[in-house]
Amino acid sequence: MSEMKIHTLIFSPNNWMQLAQELSQLDRFDAQWQAIERREQKTLKELKSIATVRSVGASTRIEGSRLSDKEVEVLIENLDINKLTERDEQEVAGYYETLNLIGESYRDIPVAETSIRQLHNTLMKYSSKDNYHKGAYKINTNRVERTEADGRKTTIFETTSPGWATQEAMTQLINWYNNDSTTHSLIKVALFIYEFLSIHPFQDGNGRLSRLLATLLLMKSGYVWIEYVSFEHEIEHRKKEYYKKLMEAQRNRPGEDVTEWAYFFLDCLKNIQGQLLQKVKEKEQRESIGVREQHIYAMVENNPGISSGEISKKLSIPNSTVKRILADLVSARNLIVHGAGRGTSYSIATTDLVQRDVAMILTNEEPVKEFTLSQLGAFFRIKKIVLTPKFEWKHPDEWVRKLSQNGLYITVNVATSKGIVVQQRYSIFGYNDPTYYQPVLLVTPNIILPDLLGSNGVLKVDYPVRCRIELSGSIDNFDFDVMLVTDQG
Repeated sequence: MSEMKIHTLIFSPNNWMQLAQELSQLDRFDAQWQAIERREQKTLKELKSIATVRSVGASTRIEGSRLSDKEVEVLIENLDINKLTERDEQEVAGYYETLNLIGESYRDIPVAETSIRQLHNTLMKYSSKDNYHKGAYKINTNRVERTEADGRKTTIFETTSPGWATQEAMTQLINWYNNDSTTHSLIKVALFIYEFLSIHPFQDGNGRLSRLLATLLLMKSGYVWIEYVSFEHEIEHRKKEYYKKLMEAQRNRPGEDVTEWAYFFLDCLKNIQGQLLQKVKEKEQRESIGVREQHIYAMVENNPGISSGEISKKLSIPNSTVKRILADLVSARNLIVHGAGRGTSYSIATTDLVQRDVAMILTNEEPVKEFTLSQLGAFFRIKKIVLTPKFEWKHPDEWVRKLSQNGLYITVNVATSKGIVVQQRYSIFGYNDPTYYQPVLLVTPNIILPDLLGSNGVLKVDYPVRCRIELSGSIDNFDFDVMLVTDQG
């Protein structure tokens, strides 16, 4: 089966088996999550509070708000509707109230036009500018536009015409969603959100409402873990890709192929699943440490940039003890150290500080990359290899054969400031999974620096650590450009 029609859209994965495996992986998380929910009540309460602030901030910023997460948090804590004079504040208040409503009542909110209209009314509740169209379908055209640097507006995509066309499109969308019992629920959610954005049924607020609807539909489908991590923050982080996937599909509307959009949506969910597990793990690690460690960690959390001497004075703990505990927390990647000597200070190593999905390109012209891990706690993780063939291919056997002939491998060279050098070679072909259609290879286990030193018997790592990554092979000119997808912190 090469393609299928779902609602009015074409869905045509290149590899149905791989798609089934990805969906299964997302679903298997639920069993793991049930165990986490039972034992991590306090942790989840904190995570939900953090996720709410990040979701509200990110989703309103995507639409042009200028409020930071910290400003959003302060606004939520001191919410007074009589003082909401700024549009950014009005949007934050509306989004916050709608998100809370979904979290508390998702089981009782049917997937129906009346529900969507009511959610839109709540979303726009505090915006005086939008009084005339709250909860009502659009009466004017509302094509999606982007404002260029010079002030010109560029149309990203046309939307469904107002009036009867919008009413009919929404009715058909709701009917399909409620009556399709064969499509996997995650694919259904991805396609519902795509179609909702394409219709753009309301005069304003469609982008924000689409992300709220994604949370509602996911929770109603059993993926309740979504409220403990910010789906909106993931979209904000990948905003360009988000709009690109929408545009690429919608330019062929109607009857367009939405496969790439669906894959993007699933990849966002995989990423935030990983982030959620990481946050729970970090919380468990922090709670497993002793009372002094917890006090020191809390002191750094509340006073980013604080020094060991200041901590010692505030907590009445000997400075030598404080330094030892700080070193342990940095080593465990709970803290980040800044500066050196008397200028040394510390801050929390939150997952926000990690740069995710950073690309490093290796080619015939530039086969070597060098960089430095400057301080304790810094790391570099290779998690995926994406190959760009320099030849036309139609079947995966063709690029697999070429990869084997090229004999490609990457050599990682790591050197400490004391002159200890470790070198290791990794065959790229060794990461090839025969079920993959595209030349995208998962690096399992991940290659992590400076952990490579420890796995080679280096007990003490002296910083800075100089790193060199080189692409080599059995031929002089490779038939591929190689992109390493990494996390860096």
